[in-house]
Amino acid sequence: MFLIRFAFYFTISFAILCIPIGGGRQLFDKMFSMVTPYARDAAKTTKQKFTSTKRYSKKLYSNSEPVVEEDEVKSKMSATDRKKKSVKKESKKSSNTSYTEDEEERLRRALSEE
Repeated sequence: MFLIRFAFYFTISFAILCIPIGGGRQLFDKMFSMVTPYARDAAKTTKQKFTSTKRYSKKLYSNSEPVVEEDEVKSKMSATDRKKKSVKKESKKSSNTSYTEDEEERLRRALSEE
């Protein structure tokens, strides 16, 4: 039903726009020449609006990102410095630790029992 109505209205519109109005011109040509200046103005205005909107959107987006500055602790008493120092000290102790002969013997027995 839709296609039949569409075809009907399209045919009627086409026939009306093809009516000759004099001087070898059709109604469509006359309407086109009357509407063209307004259509150009509308297109120009729309293009300007899109350009300004695009510029504004870029500016808005660039201002929405927070500026992240790197956080530094300048005090040598900070918790992270203490942890690093304690880990370094522990690792140095464990690598340089030596056992007495008695402790080594106990370790060998404990490991062999398992």
